[in-house]
Amino acid sequence: MKRNLFMTLLAAICLMACAETKTEIKVKGDLGDPAPTFLYGMFDRSMYADGQLADGIVTFTIDTTDATFATIGRSADRRNPLCTVVLDGKPIEVTIEDGKATVTKGSDLNMKFAEANDRIEMASSPMEDLMKAYREANEKLGGQIPDSMMADFDKRYEDIMADVVATQKQIIQENKDNLLPIYFLRAGGDELGVEFIEAFLKDYKFKDNKMLEPVVASISGEKNKLPGAMVVDFVGKDLNDKECHLTDYVGKGKYVLVDFWASWCGPCRAEMPNVKACYEKYKDKGFEVVGISFDNDKAAWAKGVKDLGITWPQISDLKGWECAASDLYNIKGIPATVFFGPDGKVIKSGLRGEELGKTLAEYLDK
Repeated sequence: MKRNLFMTLLAAICLMACAETKTEIKVKGDLGDPAPTFLYGMFDRSMYADGQLADGIVTFTIDTTDATFATIGRSADRRNPLCTVVLDGKPIEVTIEDGKATVTKGSDLNMKFAEANDRIEMASSPMEDLMKAYREANEKLGGQIPDSMMADFDKRYEDIMADVVATQKQIIQENKDNLLPIYFLRAGGDELGVEFIEAFLKDYKFKDNKMLEPVVASISGEKNKLPGAMVVDFVGKDLNDKECHLTDYVGKGKYVLVDFWASWCGPCRAEMPNVKACYEKYKDKGFEVVGISFDNDKAAWAKGVKDLGITWPQISDLKGWECAASDLYNIKGIPATVFFGPDGKVIKSGLRGEELGKTLAEYLDK
């Protein structure tokens, strides 16, 4: 009897420990118009709460089972985000001044998070001056920016991004004992690099947290694009509704450029003449292109192929960004490419513009 009573009490304690707590967030200061009365999950699109405005203060009260990240914004459609916080059951206070929202009170984790975001903002702050300089040059020169000047802009951009990534990595390494790396691993994305992410996750205390599942999936997709990786098959249909596989083309003795694109994608359409020129130049030398479309409308896809004069094979599952190939090859933006050798192994990925032509020449001008 005593054992049963003990187990009953233990179960009750566990239920109380696992029960939802409430996180209260107060937003004050210069609220602006509209006021920030929307709170939504940073990584959980089903999580949402309305804020109550009274006496110049917006108050959010939301049930919190497990600590997670949420963003305060001015609109329900997730535009105009102001501030991201950690929902961990502790009161949070956010102050808005001159349009900037700052966490001024919260748990130790929230204050660490706020400080980390300030460091990221500082590292990325030169980007504003760079964009201003680019816009001014573009306007002054009528859109005809010289290559030397463009190269300087590109170099400055790369340097700024390198500082941002270095700061993200430092923050991640400094917070091995808490949840903050989850946010920055997801926010940093592919820029952090597969090796860094894998090495960190190996001993990370929260490596099995559900919020990290997309990061783990991204690692797998990135590995499928690394030089030497064997082709991973994608199954879809062509414009005649015939089922086809990526491996119907890749690994069959030809050099193959897999081009991820969509009819609605402006940069994809702008890059297509370059792809076409390369295709015409090398198609009789053992080169093939296979398009994987991120369209979800077959008519639009077919029209895009016709309008752009595309003559190489096309595959799609018509699921847009939910396309299976997106996960298989971790495609976060299009146009994107993966270049395979005759043996079906990756040679290089991300080929565009002049780099595409140079790479093809290296392997096919023999």
